[in-house]
Amino acid sequence: MSGPNRLHWRGAWLTRVQPMLHRWGASWRHLSPREQRLLGLMILLLGAAVLWLAGLRPALDTLRQVREQLPVLQAQTAELDAIVLESRALGRSRRGTLSVEETAAALQDSLQRAGLQANGSFGPVRAEGDQLRRVLTVDRAPVASLLAWLAQLPEVARVRVWRLELARSHVDGRDRPGLLSGTVELMLPMGALP
Repeated sequence: MSGPNRLHWRGAWLTRVQPMLHRWGASWRHLSPREQRLLGLMILLLGAAVLWLAGLRPALDTLRQVREQLPVLQAQTAELDAIVLESRALGRSRRGTLSVEETAAALQDSLQRAGLQANGSFGPVRAEGDQLRRVLTVDRAPVASLLAWLAQLPEVARVRVWRLELARSHVDGRDRPGLLSGTVELMLPMGALP
């Protein structure tokens, strides 16, 4: 809109609105204080209802839908992680055995994906005779996560569990069901030797 047309519309709008505002102001002044309070309360309630219907309710509905979809998305993510692990294992079986560094990195990655990086730490790789071993020390690791990690180890880095020394975690002098502490000794594949 050009300048003169904009001013024309603004002037036309003001000429229509100003008389209404004056009438409303006069009507408001003629109301008793009690009626003014009740009308103000009604306007406030009407504004709250409009805010609820236009803003808050759609947002809360969206949050509810997200909460319902989250478990489905987490299950799909777990399936995708399993497929990725399987494809990596197939790729390694075609390439041969991983080096010591590759095996250590694969073990660390798998520990992080399982959500156990805060509960476990690996010791250095030790050579015992013609075998390579590595010890994982865990503290207050969730049982389900630790067992799932142990079950998928052969697919991650072709390692085997050599020895387990796990017990319920003690916190403040009491056993904590569902949490394990101890060590897991792993035997690395022979091809990992440099």
